Amino acid sequence: MVRITERSRLERVEHILGSGSGILDFAVEGEPNYYTWEGNEGSDWVIDDVDYVENDDEDRFILYPEEDFFICEIEDESVQCWSE
Repeated sequence: MVRITERSRLERVEHILGSGSGILDFAVEGEPNYYTWEGNEGSDWVIDDVDYVENDDEDRFILYPEEDFFICEIEDESVQCWSE
């Protein structure tokens, strides 16, 4: 797991693991570990262009993009992801 501690842009994100506590883990193609952003329950994150969600009624869930990958812009208190 690689912690995201500064403004970052992740490309080729295959899926995103999320939790009700505000933590997001990003699976980037070709990378052996997840990139982890530790927000909180009140953090601002928006993930557009989601094809489907696994375990959408549990505390942990997986978001898959409509296209091949997500692109994610990550800042201290916010995350914005979309697929192209």
